[in-house]
Amino acid sequence: MTILKNEQEINAVINQEFVMIIAKSHTCTICNTILNTLKHNVPNLDQIDSYAIYIDDVDKFRGDHLIFSVPTVLIFNQGKELLRESRYINYDKITRLIEMFNA
Repeated sequence: MTILKNEQEINAVINQEFVMIIAKSHTCTICNTILNTLKHNVPNLDQIDSYAIYIDDVDKFRGDHLIFSVPTVLIFNQGKELLRESRYINYDKITRLIEMFNA
């Protein structure tokens, strides 16, 4: 998973078609395992480009997208937020959205 490190990279990714960004923190222990849990619980995860961002390193992202807790999973399509799941991730919602988009 590619880690986005600055605002230019983030804006380029968000404006792509159908991408997932996982916002996490360097000190969050759950955040370190979220990708493995996503891979285990979302069977079609390979159908969406996935990126990570450490909100500790890019505070502007946290403010621009109102991220108050981590982990937060955001799915965007051409700059528009389609889904937001924070802390307690609903894997079924992510699976359904990926299936709908790729149908």
